[in-house]
Amino acid sequence: RSGLRGRGGAGFPTGIKWETAARAAGAKKYIVCNADEGDSGTFADRVLMEGDPFTLIEGMIIAGVAVGATQGYIYIRSEYPHAVRSMAKAIDLARSAGLLGPHIADSRYAFDIEVRVGAGAYICGEETSMLESIEGKRGQVRAKPPLPVLSGLFGRPTVINNLLSLASVLFILSEGSKAYADFGWGRSRGTMPIQLAGNVKQGGIFECAFGITLGELVYEIGGGTSE
Repeated sequence: RSGLRGRGGAGFPTGIKWETAARAAGAKKYIVCNADEGDSGTFADRVLMEGDPFTLIEGMIIAGVAVGATQGYIYIRSEYPHAVRSMAKAIDLARSAGLLGPHIADSRYAFDIEVRVGAGAYICGEETSMLESIEGKRGQVRAKPPLPVLSGLFGRPTVINNLLSLASVLFILSEGSKAYADFGWGRSRGTMPIQLAGNVKQGGIFECAFGITLGELVYEIGGGTSE
């Protein structure tokens, strides 16, 4: 109902992916966060992992409970050493607080998270290449089908989401699906962090609703060109 879609580029509806994984048969299921972020000029994933890693951890826990997964992996590029350390420390804190492990928050649900660091290969931003890398193999694109949601990591049902998709889950569950869907335009609901860099007066990361124009981004948010 929120209209949340993948934020990695394909825009596939997150709810449909989770529902498919929940119905898939498998003794073990996985949640994988693609935080490779290899495109030039992008840094939203890095900023969130360094500044508020628990948003991602909680989103992954919710995804795990929703689809019946017990293990999560966060795939981070090696060029993000501070993000790797922040996520590792946050996972340790969450585990010590009882929010990760065999009985999360004293419930019947089990879920844990590991950080996997890639060697910086751009191709591993593609989801099946990323799975190959997590499994310890050379990062190469897999043929589809089967889809990862049915046969992904180690041949098990696997939900692969962009970091920004998983980080949006908390707001949706806290404020309701309508509150999230009220932002956006057309089929693109919700918000997206916009990264501005280069020849603009006000660079940085800004969260905007879908539907904003490039001119508004550059001249109203970025303050126009710096020269």
